[in-house]
Amino acid sequence: MPLVSVIIPIYNQEKYLRECLDSICNQSLRNIEIICVNDGSTDKSSEILENYVKQDSRIRILSQKNQGAGAARNLGMKVAKGEYLSFLDSDDIFEPLMLETMVRAIEKDNADVLVCRSDRFDTNTGIRESMPWSIRKDLLPNFIPFNSGDVKKNFFELFVWWPWDKLYRKDYIDKIGIQFQELRTTNDLFFVCTSILIADRVSIISDVLIHQRTNLKTSLSSTREKSWGNYLEALDALKEFLTKHHIYEKYERDFVNYCLNFSLWHLDTITGHSYSLLYNALKEIWLKRFGILNHTENYFYNINNYARIAVILNNSPEDILFSKIVQLEKENEQLRYDYEKIEHSLSFKIGRLITAFPRKLRDRMKNG
Repeated sequence: MPLVSVIIPIYNQEKYLRECLDSICNQSLRNIEIICVNDGSTDKSSEILENYVKQDSRIRILSQKNQGAGAARNLGMKVAKGEYLSFLDSDDIFEPLMLETMVRAIEKDNADVLVCRSDRFDTNTGIRESMPWSIRKDLLPNFIPFNSGDVKKNFFELFVWWPWDKLYRKDYIDKIGIQFQELRTTNDLFFVCTSILIADRVSIISDVLIHQRTNLKTSLSSTREKSWGNYLEALDALKEFLTKHHIYEKYERDFVNYCLNFSLWHLDTITGHSYSLLYNALKEIWLKRFGILNHTENYFYNINNYARIAVILNNSPEDILFSKIVQLEKENEQLRYDYEKIEHSLSFKIGRLITAFPRKLRDRMKNG
């Protein structure tokens, strides 16, 4: 029996799939199964997978029509035989000791879920940056393992609710009976958040074991503009879960704050017609539905985000977009002014430097 079942949803990742698979196949922990779920790829991903199967018997390929990463992960879970579950993305890179380190840590702490640290790198520039916000040290209790009740404030900001920097005990996931939502985007929030929310023991390690690739048109999050409302469905399902398990009142303030912060992030990072659709949906339905309008300023952890509620309620999306355009024009005008000023200053200095020797020679001749 494999110790870890590694489940990887794959959709049109021919450019990066080999590098990802190499970093998994070369893990120091050998007792693993690698379940690759081909989510209806139309590029050469299928061919690449078939070639890797010939080289490594631990790889198993499952195929489905394109339904998204959530459905692909659920399919992988159905056949997984490992003691632990690892859900990885097909465009990221993993440290050779990742699985061995995580298994050792989760067994040491007898935890249900383990979270590691990661960093990110821009696929175009190669520039790496740390992600300290993926584990909010300031929100953690001063001991591990812990459970959600030990987090005194802002639980939903403690981690980022993606699955790939976490290791799960399979019998725990089977016991609580959760699955990924079959949404195009934000399909992982419900699964990851609820798994940690009701776990008896959660642990973390400070090792950076995963390198997330960013700035990709082919990443799993690239369809967010087409499915702009998916995150709202995920939050709605999470609220229903909290209510069903009679813990909504306990986490209500944290949840309301998270709904506002997450909504504003989506609004600030989405473009095109989807911006207006989301803006109006928040204004007309979701700010009220999530209870955001029921509270005064001192209820919110981020006062600036609270101030934006009134802006949304009292303006149209067109008003906001126009004000952004005006602001950008002002900033561009200032940049042009600063550039011209610097350029003039540099040109003057360079000109003085170039003519310095002829001027000195002329002065000597006059004095000679």
